[in-house]
Order: sequence, then structure tokens, then C-alpha cells
Amino acid sequence: MSSKPAVGFIGVGLMGKGMAKNAVEKGYPVTVVAHRKREAVDDLISRGATEAAGAKELAKKVDVIVLCVTGAPQVEETLRKPDGILAGARKGLTIIDSSTSDPEVTERLHNELAERGINLLDAPLSRTPAHAWEGELTTFVGGPAELVETWRPLLSTWASVIIPTGGAVGSAHALKLINNLISVGYAALWSECYAMMDKVGLKPQVLRELIANTGMNCGNFQNFSKYICDGDPNAHQFSLSNCHKDMIYYNRLANKHNAATLMSASTLEVLKIGINMGFGERNIPEAVDIVLRLNGQKEGPATRD
Repeated sequence: MSSKPAVGFIGVGLMGKGMAKNAVEKGYPVTVVAHRKREAVDDLISRGATEAAGAKELAKKVDVIVLCVTGAPQVEETLRKPDGILAGARKGLTIIDSSTSDPEVTERLHNELAERGINLLDAPLSRTPAHAWEGELTTFVGGPAELVETWRPLLSTWASVIIPTGGAVGSAHALKLINNLISVGYAALWSECYAMMDKVGLKPQVLRELIANTGMNCGNFQNFSKYICDGDPNAHQFSLSNCHKDMIYYNRLANKHNAATLMSASTLEVLKIGINMGFGERNIPEAVDIVLRLNGQKEGPATRD
């Protein structure tokens, strides 16, 4: 029998599957709850995980539950539904929310759960599903330092970089939104630049080569460019609908603090237009098609041979 704490996972999608895989392969007793993709659960079971019928059952048998769901509504539903976590949770349970969520909701849930003797840490993620699979994610963690240190060994099974925020629960979700503004904001900028390249009769590969030889080069830019330059929309698997959701959360946070939203407002506008074009399930590198369509240009990389 393992001496490690029992870990439950809810949300074993693109990121959560790799996280759970690393936890189970590094000796943690892992129990998962099926959501949308049965294949992920079956694969994890083949690696040594067990399965619970639902969140209520899971909460009764584990020491910590890792949530990796879409956002705040899904977190609340997972907690509050009749067969949810709170229906089976006991005092001393810890919940690690690795979703990209609304900091205000996270703060409220923390206060509510604390009254029941349940711990909550927010530990959202950075990098890609490929990094999740390799155990090389970055995670930001909000909450008491001693609680962060208690769960650092578990977090390190899927994250090679762990950054405590030094702030209260909810602060990591705020940091994640700031991080995502940088990522998604650059995607909006690069989309306009690549569309302009086409307008002036230049191939997108020329811009990629230019940026690759400047201080602006980074992995995020290179992954973004693989769609328009090489035809690969899956180099960065992050849907435009999720980008849209995160920018809504960011603007809500900014408005709460009466902060200027010069860049985030423009980025959100690009995403709103893309959602209305029906692009919500496309990945972030395909944001360039939003600007191409607005310009009356041909969309997609196939036109650039």
C-alpha cells in the first residue's frame, strides 16, 4: 500500500490526462472520474489508476481532489451538484483547482469551504498538453505557504516549475489571467501581422524568419506560426472559445479593480468576432483566419503555397 496521499482527478481532458498519468506513474494512488472522453479514463486505468462513479464517491475516498475543468461554472457545478464533491467531502479534504477560473469565485469558494474544514488551493497551469504529458508544466499556486509546501511533491509530478504567488487563494487565478492576456494578446497581434503580410504580397514564412532572428522570438510565437506557415492548427491546442472565456474573466477582474483595459479590450473584441464567425472550437493559431476574413482575404494556410 502506498504511503502517499490518495489523489482524485476530475477533468482528464487535454491537460488533466497527462497530469493524472504522471501522478499515477510516480507512485500516487490515483482515482479518476469519467467526464466526456472514456478513452482517457481507460488509458489511466491501464496505467494503475482506479475509477469512481462520481464526484461524491471520489470525495469520500481521497485526500486531495485535483480539478481540471473549463472554468468557474464547471467548478461550482462539480462542487455543488447533488452527487458532487460537497455531498461526500469530509473535514481535511484539500481541493486543488488547476482550472483557469474567475478569481472572485475562487475567493468566495475558499471562504465557504474553509468553514467546512476543507482546504482550497488555486493552481492553474501554463504550457501545453504535450508538456502536461511530459510532466513539464508550469503552475502558479495561491494560498498559505505551508499548504503549498504540503502539496508541492504532488504538484511536481506534472509541473517542473512551481511558482507560489505569495498571495491568498484566488491570486494564482488572477496571475493566470494576466499570463493569458499576454499569450492571447500576442495571438491577436500576430494575426493582424500575418494578415498584413498577405496584403502586401509577402509569404508568412518571411515574417516567421524575421521574428526568429529577433528578441521577440519565443516558443509561443513559433507554435502560433505553424498554422499559417505550415498548416498545423494543433501546434497549440487551446480553443478560441476558451481564450474568449479567459479574457472575459480578465476584464471582469480589471473592472473590479478599476484598471485600464486598453489591450485586453481589443483582444476580447477579436475573440468575440471570431466566436460570432463560428470559430469557437478552432485553436488559437487559427485566430489569423478571423483577421483574414475581416479583410476579405482567403483564409487558411493552403492558400499560401
